[in-house]
Amino acid sequence: MSREEELVTKWFREYYSKSPPPLPPKHIERELAFMYYGKDFMQRHLAFTERETFNRFLASRVPTHVYYSTALYQNPSAPTMDAKVWKGADLIFDLDADHIPGSEGLTYEEMLARIKKEMVRLLDDFILDDLGFSENDLEVTFSGGRGYHAHIYSDKVLKLRSHERSEIVDYVAGTDLDFEWVFPEKTKMYTKFKNGQRLDKGTAFPVESSGGWKRRMNHGTGRLLEEFRDLSVVDSKVRYKSFATTDEKQLSLLKKELFEVREDLTGAGLMFRDGTFDCIDDRVKKLLIGWLLDEVPKRSSAEVDQPVTRDIKRLIRLPYSLHGKTGLRVISMTRDQLTDFDPLRDAFPEVFPDTPMKIRLARPIDIKLKKERFTGEGEIEVPTWAGIFMVLRKYGTVA
Repeated sequence: MSREEELVTKWFREYYSKSPPPLPPKHIERELAFMYYGKDFMQRHLAFTERETFNRFLASRVPTHVYYSTALYQNPSAPTMDAKVWKGADLIFDLDADHIPGSEGLTYEEMLARIKKEMVRLLDDFILDDLGFSENDLEVTFSGGRGYHAHIYSDKVLKLRSHERSEIVDYVAGTDLDFEWVFPEKTKMYTKFKNGQRLDKGTAFPVESSGGWKRRMNHGTGRLLEEFRDLSVVDSKVRYKSFATTDEKQLSLLKKELFEVREDLTGAGLMFRDGTFDCIDDRVKKLLIGWLLDEVPKRSSAEVDQPVTRDIKRLIRLPYSLHGKTGLRVISMTRDQLTDFDPLRDAFPEVFPDTPMKIRLARPIDIKLKKERFTGEGEIEVPTWAGIFMVLRKYGTVA
């Protein structure tokens, strides 16, 4: 056993002996699974009916990762999935650094802050707003590593199969928004003339008071137009994928339509008094709508690990277990508690002591843990709780 494994095993055992996590809701219907230090396999198909038996298992076996099934089974400890007999599953949203564009260039601290911001948006804009789930149905969990889970315990979702869960994913991701639904044709309250012809219809623009994705298209379009106004035609072709092959004359005409006042309009660009818009050139109108449907949804959607939400037999980390790649606790919280939560301040186990230990760093370090910033290279002395974190994060080894 290496010095690192001795260190981790000692203090993980101490944690599980003194602060064992509770079993999940309806635990007698759930499978539990475990992984261990230095092992590349998962021990599965276990179930516990009593808290005391579970506590003894944790303290004696000392897993570095503890999981439970989001599914409920008739026979959770059966050795095959068919034999378990599926009864239903909770609805899970998993948000991890891997799913956030640009996160690969962030420090660990910056990445955690970015992930938290995205989770807040997922909760406030979609789960608690559009999807209408109650906070009583919701459990928010810091994974102990690089992300958060939103766990919905509700009879409303229990029997949903993968197809229905995929529709929820598509809604959150803004996948395949219907052009005719977002921008329907609408009869105008007045008419205008184009090339000597009377026009009585225009394309309706989602109003501020709209709900769901129409509201997002309204807000997102405003932000996008502000950005577009300040870009040159050449820069626009670089910035926006849907403009990459567009003729520069067409883009120039689009800018003119958007930002120059015409006699038949009350303000700059496209917006009519009755909530419809039009263009002199139908090709420009098509270009505009295609651009909006390409850019706004990906800016207004929520990033989630889509296979996790679709999966009706998923294993997920048990709240208040330890994460074997950080030593941090998997912490459950409410939406309000998430606002002030800082994992690098709040997720260290209290049982891990302040006793100093020496770490031989693999590379220079600069990170704030709890209220202390650790910097240096080579060999440094840190509290044991910080040393466990650094060892498991592969920042260094026990000196």
